Amino acid sequence: MKKVLFTLLLICFCLTSNGKEEKATIIESVTTMKTYGFSDPDPIANPDNKYYPYWRFSQYDNISKDKQWKTVTLENDYIKVTMFPEIGGKIWGALDKTRNKEFVYYNHVVKFRDIAMRGAWVSGGIEFNFGIIGHIPSTATPVNYKTQENSDGSVSCFISSYELITRTYWNVEVRLPSDKAYFTTSVTWSNTTPLEQPYYQWMNGAFKADGDLQICAPGNNYIGHAGDSHNYPIDEQGNNLRKYKDMTFGHDISIHILGGFGNYYGAYWNDDDFGFVHCCRQDEKLGRKFFSWSQAREGEIWKDLLTDNDGQYVEIQSGRMFNQPIAESMLTPYKHHSFTPMGTDKWTEYWYPVENIGAYNDASKIGAITVEHENDSIRILISPVISAEKELRVFDGKEKVFQSGISLRPLSVITRSFAYKGNGKLKFIIGDNELVYDEEQKTRMTERPLEIPDDFNWNTTYGHYILGEQYLNIRYFEEADKQLDSSLTADKYFVPALDKKALLCLQKGYAESAAGYLKRALSINTYDGEANYLWGIANLQLKNLTIAKDGFSVATFTQQYRSAAYTMLATIAFRENCMDDCICFINKALEAEPTNIQALQIKCAYLRKNGQKQQSIKLVEEILKETPLNPIVRYEKSLLDESSKDSYLKEFRCEMPEQDLIETALWYMNLELNSEVLSICDMTEFPIAKYIKGYILKESDMDSAKKAVEEANSSSPYLVFPFRVETMDILDWAESVSPSWKINYYKALIEWNRNDTIKALDNLNKCDDSDFAPLFISRASLKNGDEILKDLQKAEKLDESWRVGDRIIQYYSDNSMWKDATETAEKYFKLYHDKYEIGLKYANALCESGEYEMCLKVLNQFKVMPNEGARTGHVIYRKANLKQACKLLKEKKYSGAIKAVENSKIWNEDLGVGKPYEYLIDYSTENEIIDAAKAKNWQKADSIIISD
Repeated sequence: MKKVLFTLLLICFCLTSNGKEEKATIIESVTTMKTYGFSDPDPIANPDNKYYPYWRFSQYDNISKDKQWKTVTLENDYIKVTMFPEIGGKIWGALDKTRNKEFVYYNHVVKFRDIAMRGAWVSGGIEFNFGIIGHIPSTATPVNYKTQENSDGSVSCFISSYELITRTYWNVEVRLPSDKAYFTTSVTWSNTTPLEQPYYQWMNGAFKADGDLQICAPGNNYIGHAGDSHNYPIDEQGNNLRKYKDMTFGHDISIHILGGFGNYYGAYWNDDDFGFVHCCRQDEKLGRKFFSWSQAREGEIWKDLLTDNDGQYVEIQSGRMFNQPIAESMLTPYKHHSFTPMGTDKWTEYWYPVENIGAYNDASKIGAITVEHENDSIRILISPVISAEKELRVFDGKEKVFQSGISLRPLSVITRSFAYKGNGKLKFIIGDNELVYDEEQKTRMTERPLEIPDDFNWNTTYGHYILGEQYLNIRYFEEADKQLDSSLTADKYFVPALDKKALLCLQKGYAESAAGYLKRALSINTYDGEANYLWGIANLQLKNLTIAKDGFSVATFTQQYRSAAYTMLATIAFRENCMDDCICFINKALEAEPTNIQALQIKCAYLRKNGQKQQSIKLVEEILKETPLNPIVRYEKSLLDESSKDSYLKEFRCEMPEQDLIETALWYMNLELNSEVLSICDMTEFPIAKYIKGYILKESDMDSAKKAVEEANSSSPYLVFPFRVETMDILDWAESVSPSWKINYYKALIEWNRNDTIKALDNLNKCDDSDFAPLFISRASLKNGDEILKDLQKAEKLDESWRVGDRIIQYYSDNSMWKDATETAEKYFKLYHDKYEIGLKYANALCESGEYEMCLKVLNQFKVMPNEGARTGHVIYRKANLKQACKLLKEKKYSGAIKAVENSKIWNEDLGVGKPYEYLIDYSTENEIIDAAKAKNWQKADSIIISD
């Protein structure tokens, strides 16, 4: 009887404290939002841009319009999570329903501004960043998404996309349990290529700035983007970096907290007695970043630029690595990491509100804890996010000084107090070490070296190698080349540098050159894992299959390359129809790395091609359970299940579905599954897909192959930015079948993207009969001298767009041809009065031409849309006023000169920048000119301006 009663009580407990069954819901709907939109994608290809093959957007609206946005809402009894799949799939906001408070900043307008690598960006919510440093290219555009109700009562929204710069594929499952006050973000991120790629991943969460915000995070140091180390929370200048209201100094604050070992990070609004927690295991997320705009007008202008009434926000971010490293960070211990070939990383993060416990001391996925010492007693406050019966124990050393049973209920604060007259550091344990807070500082601090030794010599074989590897990890190919060459000049048999030199060649598509370096490396060490793996890749591209198989076979002896090498062996076996070997290699690849998505995808195709339909369906469903938007596995499902064929294309909801299809087509092409390639290419009108289709058809139907090429040649090149080196052979063949300037243009962009500007320009020079203006603007950037202007003028004859005018004005300005710059800028300013980019160049040309009053007059005729870090408008304004002051001095108008100098100190926010803190502004030039004016010495003022 007691057993039955206990079971009934347990069932009641599981149904919730108020007796009704708890459930989570997920709803797809439409939300009408006041929206300040963006537009005007830049059709001018420039592979020098780190965001290529993406384009930037140049137009941002100052007037809002109501717009309907697709919305996904996940909700249970405790919290509500809102997602906008058409804006990067970001979590738009999260609400604590028990207090009706947002614990993730919810922006009640959609206000796009020029901040991200592609320009468009909105504040608020939680953004997912993958690939290279910066806001992800898909941050403001639609991504693929899928909603799902789970068997355990939870609900999920999956979002995913390719990141084309690194050709990695990311999938995030946002899951809300039915009975807990947290939601999770579970990531599956894969390198889909057989080569190393850059590695960068950060979750960018936004939270309101006011309310006496206090950071809650373990740590005693912080590093900057350049890897420079500083004290935390009180820095070297005595500034408190833990409380937002005390951060009234400096420019924008961007710090990465480290030195503390722990699984939590978050903040608390002391005025609201409310906060939030981000929780993730330390091995899964190393980085804890805090960012805030300056609290001077320099940063406060962004409050109005990015929202209407929701106030300022801060960003509290979690990263896979310790910091978001810029190039200079390679000179510190905080290097740029790389993504293993065909590697897959997975992790889960928890996000939840806390309340009524103050700035907490520690947190885990069951809740947060605060400990207060009051005279001779201890007060413990716990804000749980789960329902459970636990035991709370407190230890002073090995002695237990307090114990109590506690009933955890989501967001219901538990308080316990006990007398304690000791003066030791206590340890608080909830449950089976599910939440542990140790007051002993040493148990929570790390001792990682913060700086590189002063006497480390970069001008050595190893020093140059490190720099070469680092530049390669961030795709700075030219710099990588130089450093690796320097390493090999010092020691031509330094195997690590030979390996990286070969990797660089393969990244750029030069297999033969790579093979040369690898042959030298293998002559030193025949078992070198990286050399053997890359030897296999190079020879596979050179169609030396036996040599490739030999390289991959030896590479399997090295753990780092084992799974990828077996996957490549499986690929070759599949091509050769050696199916017994193929499945053997697939299984070995998965034994070495069970999450290797490339091996799993090959296994799907293997099972289907070998008539093992049920096993294939089972595997497909297993993969789609975790990554339901995977385009290759979804295509496999469509081949196995007739009913899913119609939905295949419909589930591509991203900005550039053609790129997903091309990645899929090339994957099947790599397995020589030609019918699948043709089927996929027929799903899009994108010209690159047409060239691939023709290339596949060339052996069986030359007439149809040529027709496909001609269709591609007749397609518009607008926003077609090829970048995949494996398409070069396809384009070479297409050119032999049906020559066209478009093929030369596309080939040039790929060559340019792999840093071969000589070949790129050679191909672009074959495009003189083109009627596509952006081509000539692109070509101009690879030329010198008068040839630049000739191409820009060709573009102008085809299309008198503002971008053409912008480039021509810039050419004249770069060559100090100020009369031409002024005349051209005046013409385009009349045509495009709303384009501040033209207005700024016009004003600058007037200033350099000595027409200072006219320059200032022009600056008053437009409003600059700010972008992060830009100061051009203020620089021109200041320069014009100071030069005007010198001119007035020459004319003996001393009071007017002093007034002009005083005007130069004004920070006109219509020029795109707010004023920094006064103490950060250097007025020495202004003061010297005022002194010169008072001394009536215009020659001195003139010399000051020249030296400024």
